[in-house]
Amino acid sequence: MKTTRFALIGTLAACGLLLASPAFSEGPASETLSASEIVKTARDKQFPKNSVSDLTMVLINKRGNERVRKLRTTRKDYGNGEAKSVAYFLSPADVKGTAFLVWEHADKANDVFIYLPALKKIRRIASDQKKQSFMGSDFSYADMENDDVDDSKHRILSEEDLDGRPCWVIESIPNPDSDSEYGKLTSWVDKAEFIPYKVEFDDKKGKPFKVMNVLRTGPVGEDILPLHFSMENLQKNHKTELSLDNIKIDQEISDKEFTHRAIQR
Repeated sequence: MKTTRFALIGTLAACGLLLASPAFSEGPASETLSASEIVKTARDKQFPKNSVSDLTMVLINKRGNERVRKLRTTRKDYGNGEAKSVAYFLSPADVKGTAFLVWEHADKANDVFIYLPALKKIRRIASDQKKQSFMGSDFSYADMENDDVDDSKHRILSEEDLDGRPCWVIESIPNPDSDSEYGKLTSWVDKAEFIPYKVEFDDKKGKPFKVMNVLRTGPVGEDILPLHFSMENLQKNHKTELSLDNIKIDQEISDKEFTHRAIQR
């Protein structure tokens, strides 16, 4: 079964919250919205269809040393849970040409591939490899997928302000048969913009694992979307920041962009 988690290939297009689970809501009332309705709205809003983005990834170690990488991402949404995404590393030289390709499916596990130019090979990322770090960042390969959102249970814990923004605080617990690397997610979802400004990830043992924070938002088309955010691995004292330098939505994108031949060009 696919699991609910952050979908960072979608996040590379625009940060998205993938927490929805139908017909499950407990805890304080949220006016007329259930927990699943809140997170579904957040997810749908923050995955603009047919988008092309430029991205800067900064890896920051415990001594504060930084490594900067540039990427370009493309995403095409076919509807009904089907989509395709690709991310290309543009710099520095040691990762230039590396490509990450995801074919998202509604009724089966996603197909995930990485092209390594030094080897001139495309490698499928197997299920048991998806918890590994993506290109040395604090995101795993699994984080990079836009997975099914029906494999977790969610409830509204409370309503509170985060940096002056009224938010719903939502708990998400993957089902026991899920392959998620996380034991629990706690998300602060802005009531006005439906943006998850903060997400705390616990590991399977219930210990704090990672924290995601949205650092900057801005207008994209008619919506306000996250443009700069961070993921910090608390257990390794390492952080990754992602910033969207440019995003174009509602683009005409050929299906040929998402083939094995294309990512080897």
